[in-house]
Amino acid sequence: MMGWSTEARVSDLAQPDPPGAADPIDRRCGSPPCQQDADTKAFTGRGGAPAEVRQAQTRVDRIHRQQEELSRLTRRVRGRTFNLAVHRRKDTGQVHLRWRAAGSGARAGHIAWGVIHAHFAQLPGVLREWYERIHRRANELNRREIEARLAQRHACERNP
Repeated sequence: MMGWSTEARVSDLAQPDPPGAADPIDRRCGSPPCQQDADTKAFTGRGGAPAEVRQAQTRVDRIHRQQEELSRLTRRVRGRTFNLAVHRRKDTGQVHLRWRAAGSGARAGHIAWGVIHAHFAQLPGVLREWYERIHRRANELNRREIEARLAQRHACERNP
């Protein structure tokens, strides 16, 4: 029986899932769990529909990792006043980078680039250019993330 224990399957069925819980594949596509989601040629590499969905999800995941890395990079700057923070929207699933004041308290929170740019304009040339490059990269990743999630959604709709 391919290594699945009957006990594990029964216990999985016996435990009700919390609201909103779903299989990771189902969560990505929003489709109810069913046997038809299985790739009919899973071991040959020729299964079409699920492969497209997996590739789209892989692209989204890769962009999310790049966003996390860029955020970590900005937090490593000594004496930093601002850093990029990863912001996740629960309702849409969007993940994007936003500038945030470092530290905690009344000053901490998300800040628009225009406000930060005035601060960065006073920095030495090399550091100012670095922050501007980081900002451009953050905008690019945010744009690519939106495009990748849209492509993923379309893949899921084409391959229910």
